[in-house]
Amino acid sequence: MSRWIIVTSTIALIAFLTTIGWSGTSGTRESRFGVYSHGFRIGDVTSTYSLSGDAASNTLKFSSTANIDAQFIVSSYTLESHEEALVAKEGTLRYSRSSKENGRSSHVEGLMDNNAFVVTVTESNARRVLNFPRDQYDYTTMECPELHLKKEGDKMSARLLDLETLEIVTRRYTWVRSEEVQVGSMKHDFMVIDFEDKNKKCRRWIKPDALGAIIARQEGRGKFGSYSVRMVDYRSR
Repeated sequence: MSRWIIVTSTIALIAFLTTIGWSGTSGTRESRFGVYSHGFRIGDVTSTYSLSGDAASNTLKFSSTANIDAQFIVSSYTLESHEEALVAKEGTLRYSRSSKENGRSSHVEGLMDNNAFVVTVTESNARRVLNFPRDQYDYTTMECPELHLKKEGDKMSARLLDLETLEIVTRRYTWVRSEEVQVGSMKHDFMVIDFEDKNKKCRRWIKPDALGAIIARQEGRGKFGSYSVRMVDYRSR
């Protein structure tokens, strides 16, 4: 998997979706991000989330579209991707991702079925099915478990179904500090969270929102190199 699939999926999958405080909320949130590498802006990600159906259902609908066009002296890279998910208080119910990376297409479809998250992957005219029993993971990457940390300095670990790499990993979180960040015309206090698993090491600026969470920024390094993703616009309607 390319590092840019990981970068754009990371922003899509941090997803602003947590099970904190949904009852009685409404509306749609839209966030736009710039993706940067080597000091250059090489792409954009737009994510939206809203309640699916009536508020009593406590189910969030999420979608994200990413476009990357990196043209460097010794290499080039293009990516178009679209992701969708449904997340309820009990966890992620459905997930899909379609992408075209340097002209090569792939599709991932996941569904909670009989107490397991079943994922079908189609690429290069080949199909494979992965099965993740629900009792073997605590959260998916759609669910922002770090928002359960109570105060600066707190740490936690969770078994995470990583929908980027399609495997269960142990991810460790630390609330490093709080930091004021400007979002649009307003300044807000964000949690600065460090997290790490076997595939990546990142720092994330995140705060709770009435529907889920707002991510202002993320910087990190995975198997394929370093990246920076920054919010450039946030709208609530």
